[in-house]
Amino acid sequence: MKAALLVRPGVIVVDEVADPIPGPDDVLVGVGGVGLCGSDVSVFRGTWIAPSYPWLLGHEIFGVVEAVGERVPSRRVGELVVVEPNIPCFRCVECERGRPSSCLQRTSVGMNRPGGLADKVVVPSPFAWMVKPGSATDLVCIEPLTVVETALSRLPGPLPTSALIVGAGAQGLLMCLALLRRGVDVHAFDLNLDRVALATSLGAKPASADEVDPRFDLVIDSAGTPESMRTALDRIEAWGTLLVLGIDNRPFEISSAVLVRRQLTLRGSLTYDHPTDFRRVIDLVQDGHLSPGRVTTDEYPLADVQRAFESSASSRGKSWVRVNTALP
Repeated sequence: MKAALLVRPGVIVVDEVADPIPGPDDVLVGVGGVGLCGSDVSVFRGTWIAPSYPWLLGHEIFGVVEAVGERVPSRRVGELVVVEPNIPCFRCVECERGRPSSCLQRTSVGMNRPGGLADKVVVPSPFAWMVKPGSATDLVCIEPLTVVETALSRLPGPLPTSALIVGAGAQGLLMCLALLRRGVDVHAFDLNLDRVALATSLGAKPASADEVDPRFDLVIDSAGTPESMRTALDRIEAWGTLLVLGIDNRPFEISSAVLVRRQLTLRGSLTYDHPTDFRRVIDLVQDGHLSPGRVTTDEYPLADVQRAFESSASSRGKSWVRVNTALP
């Protein structure tokens, strides 16, 4: 099969590799398309070191089940599926506490197990979710939308009437849609003004980093950099909540005086919990309540995957790679 292989940081080649073989409880998925996100780009750049080279990236996957393991019902062959790429062990202390998103032995497609930027990928059967035929761009957004919807569900109490999103990349744009669906007055900030313009076209209002007022009871940082965290903390109201989705290993500054005197809540949210969160978001999209594909702006064929990664960080919206033009 053809596969996009990261041979070293910053360099991907498309080459022929052996087809993966499903284990007894696995399904073999013929890949239709794969969305690109910040974690993929971090592995591409080498800031997140791949387990080995060459490495197969990609985790926001949809496709069709082509074969099944011996313990999987044969009726699954032919299903259109979206892959849930974060796979908990169900044995560690965090899993036993009912928090599989914090699994201590989690495997993640494209991060520490082979990814989906190839003709085929193997995943455990329960992590390939059957979906109805629909927009390919909606399907590649199911996984990142689940991250966003789960983060909002983890906040206590009702949402405020307005919120600020710092970082209007793909995740920030999906957060715009999720908050707007809930009736929240959304403001968006990004250094890339094209992204702010896209957020505005979705229904958000542009925000400036230079503004002192208004401040917001809820600020979402979808970038997680020291700079974005500084902007977010500058714009949060007393007793407000800062919800952080972006991941960056660099420290950011906040004094205990600021935290205590302004009585702030800092809340991080990582992925989602199996099996409830993925099913809930699939239903949300397929019942017509949300069209996450609206945030996609750049489509590439597998042969152009190098350019897709090089351009993803500066693209106006979400980028994705079409692997099989016949799907869905």
